[in-house]
Formats: sequence, structure tokens, C-alpha cells
Amino acid sequence: MFLTGRVAIVTGASKEIGAAMAEALAREGAAVLVHYASDATQAEELVQRIRNMGGKAISFNANCSHVIDNYALVNAAVEAFGRLDIFVANAGITRFGRFLEYTEDAFDTVIGLNFKGSFFGAQAAARQMVAQHTRTPNDAYGGRIVFSSSVAGVTGVTGLSAYGSTKAAINFMTQVLALELGPHGITVNALGIGSTVNARNLREDPQYAEHWAEVLPIRRALTPEDSAAALMYLVSPAASAVTGATLMVDGGQFTQCRVPQAEEERSKIN
Repeated sequence: MFLTGRVAIVTGASKEIGAAMAEALAREGAAVLVHYASDATQAEELVQRIRNMGGKAISFNANCSHVIDNYALVNAAVEAFGRLDIFVANAGITRFGRFLEYTEDAFDTVIGLNFKGSFFGAQAAARQMVAQHTRTPNDAYGGRIVFSSSVAGVTGVTGLSAYGSTKAAINFMTQVLALELGPHGITVNALGIGSTVNARNLREDPQYAEHWAEVLPIRRALTPEDSAAALMYLVSPAASAVTGATLMVDGGQFTQCRVPQAEEERSKIN
């Protein structure tokens, strides 16, 4: 277990991609703070699953759109486990809507959580990691910050002008933070996550997996475990020299402009 003794925060961890990430980190020995915004029950169930397999975990409620809540997250992890080594900014929200009809409320919601939340979450985490590096400069692991970005941040997707802009901003921020934080032993990377089977997508399109399997080069939709597996590479010793990168976990979606007809219809929803 290569993360024994390490401490991780995963935002948006109560379900699906975030939950898969938190469980994967715990399986490798990390103590995990499971952040949730609204679903306390699922967060507590995840914490219990981690504890049942011998791991350490706590849950914490916060609104990552608020700067003070991001600092509270970090403080809670340090108070519970003594340090912070891994910060995964996974919390995010999608609001489909055509550009000409997009509302200020939807824009502020998406920007506030996806970009502002990721920015200040990383800032809070990095300040803790820098302090640790100052105290123990010989700790070869340093710190790891990983953002959940999206294929929509590298290729245009109809109906996702605001969402895609936040993810493109995260990809650029990843490069800048890699420059600024590298001297402190911190690597910063992003995951360019593609079309993933989850409850929301299945509610809106019960044949979501089948529709995306028809157009993706790998001939299947993504699963939360795909993103978790990529995360585990970025936080592993094998990735100690990888920083400033957006690792695409999208089944090759970004190499083409095809989307299922069902997705085209869904993008019209505001």
C-alpha cells in the first residue's frame, strides 16, 4: 500500500467518480476526508465502507463555492489525521444550456463551484503542503494536487459553453500551479474526464452507455473506476516527475467531434 501514512481530501466524494476515487485512495492506505455538499447519507456510507476494509475516513460537509469552506476542509483533515498530502478537487456541476439563453444564475453557479472552488481548494491545500515541506524538506513524496477536469475543456461541446470554459481554465491553472508549487515539492495535474456512466446521465438518457459506446474509439462509455485508476497513477511514486499535465481519461473522445444524437438533444436543456 504505497499511500500508507498519507492523508487525502476528495471533494464531491459522496458518490460516483468522487466515491471511486476516495475508495481507491483508501485501499492504498491513505486516510481520506470524504467531502459532500448535500448527501450526508451517501458520504457516511462511504466512510463506513472504508472503515470496514480497515481504512481511516471521516466525512465533512462544505460548500466549495465559498473560500472559507475550502479552508475548513483542509483544517478538518489536518485536525483528524495530522497532515495533508493529496488534494483532489473533484466537486463540480454541469448546467447545460445554449449560449444565447444561458442565465446569470446558471453561470455563477457553474463558475463558482467548478473554477472558484477548485482554485481556492487548491490554495488552501497547497498552503498546508508548503508548510509541511518547509518542516520536512526531505520527504520525497511532497504533495499532490489533482483537478477533475473534462473533455469539454479541450474540445467544444454544444450546450456547455460555461462548463467547458471552467474546465479549460482548470487545465491552464494546472500548468501555472505546477510552475509555482513545484519548488515546494508539489505536483499539480488534471484529469480530462470523458463521458461517464452515472445516475444523472442515466436519468436523462437510460441508454447513455450504449449511445456513447457507438461513438467512442474504445467502444464503451467510461466508468467512475476509470477516473479513479488514472488518479492513482498521478498520486503514485511512479508519477513523481509528472506535473502540469492534463491526463485524458475519455476513451479517445477528444480526438474527434462526434456525440450521440441523444446527447445533442440533451444539450438543448437549460
